[in-house]
Amino acid sequence: MQTAVETINSYSKKLKVEIDSSDLTPIQQKIIKSYQRSAKIPGFRPGKAPLNMVQKKYKDEIQQSILEEALQKFYGMALEEAKVNPVSQGKITDFHFHDVASGMQLEIEVEVEPEVELKKYKGLQVEKDVVEVTDEMVDDSLERMREQFATVKEVEEAKEDHFVYFTAQELDKTGVPILGHKYENLQVQIGSGKFDPEIEAQLAGIRKDEKRVVKKEMPPAPDDKEQKPQVSSLQIHALKIEEKEFPELNDDFVKNLNDENLNTLEDLRQRIRENLKHELEHRSEHAFEHRIIDELLRENPSEVPPTMVDNYLDEMVRDIKEQSKNQKIDEESVRKEYRASAIHNLRWHFLKKKIIEKEGIEVSDEEARKMIDDSSLDEKAKKQARTNQHYLNHLKEDLVERKVLDLLEEHAEITEVFPFRQAGSEKDKKSKKSKTKTKKE
Repeated sequence: MQTAVETINSYSKKLKVEIDSSDLTPIQQKIIKSYQRSAKIPGFRPGKAPLNMVQKKYKDEIQQSILEEALQKFYGMALEEAKVNPVSQGKITDFHFHDVASGMQLEIEVEVEPEVELKKYKGLQVEKDVVEVTDEMVDDSLERMREQFATVKEVEEAKEDHFVYFTAQELDKTGVPILGHKYENLQVQIGSGKFDPEIEAQLAGIRKDEKRVVKKEMPPAPDDKEQKPQVSSLQIHALKIEEKEFPELNDDFVKNLNDENLNTLEDLRQRIRENLKHELEHRSEHAFEHRIIDELLRENPSEVPPTMVDNYLDEMVRDIKEQSKNQKIDEESVRKEYRASAIHNLRWHFLKKKIIEKEGIEVSDEEARKMIDDSSLDEKAKKQARTNQHYLNHLKEDLVERKVLDLLEEHAEITEVFPFRQAGSEKDKKSKKSKTKTKKE
């Protein structure tokens, strides 16, 4: 057997395989003998008919069997000889087989992992969010806590800051309800401006169970030559009116939280500040990792085998089905929605693999075990994890990826930005210019 390899593109190769008659003859002899054992030919007992008669009677069947067994045997041998590792089953694109004496000629196209050219992975230009916890952020968190501890009581008449729960029926120009235009389960806080300031103002003073018509001026219709404003009318039915009483923010409020580590309002503010800082740092790091991977992909264009993308999406569909056992899943929509993400993740996988190879990055079992020892797991769980090779292998993969990301960050040109400052402020602009870290080899 002889095999030649031709590169089609970065992820496809063509194998040209020539199988000699000497390679096919043993297969032919074995198959003819197999047919001989079960052949039913008049005048001969099973297994005793002459081979030439068996071959003549079952010519087509024997030919097909030779073909199938030859393909099964020599496909793998051709891949091994060509040192090709396909990511999916190959496709026969050309084929010639008349008889064993003439041999067999095949052309097989296979998809392989793409040949990635690592053009640039050091000196990537990436923005990183600088975490700043402002007093306004702390105040907002405190206000949300006040809302959680607010007490509610029903009142008869709606005033500023009261909550009105209502239905709204749209009316035509003559005041007749428009069918199909009734809206249920609506809520508004009078004076908040979150619903519609114009309507909120008209609801001030409404009483429980009262029905009141409110009007709102709308822009003129495009085809209205006079361009007169339109007036929309809604009949509001107030179902319930509530007043919320918020606790005062002081040391007594903090003591009611029943946290022995918090005694004063300042203690609570400091706790909130620390929690916000931790959360924002986590978000900043997560966003930075996405940006640096995106920049790596932008600097190193590459293709992904379509079969690998399909396999990735197949796995994703299976996972979604498993998580949504009682719901019908539109598989085609899932594939369409996540295709770009699948390509992105596969490209990152191959570029990461190339960087690991070039930089000689590796993680030992001992490194993984040390991470387990330093974790917050209890001793029993740590012992199980340390001896579970499957778990160790997954942990090592995570650690290797962490090392790749650390390498990219170490050699990146990082511009620090301040996302929580008011956009366009002079302070923000100066900070963006001055807070630039450049890390090079």
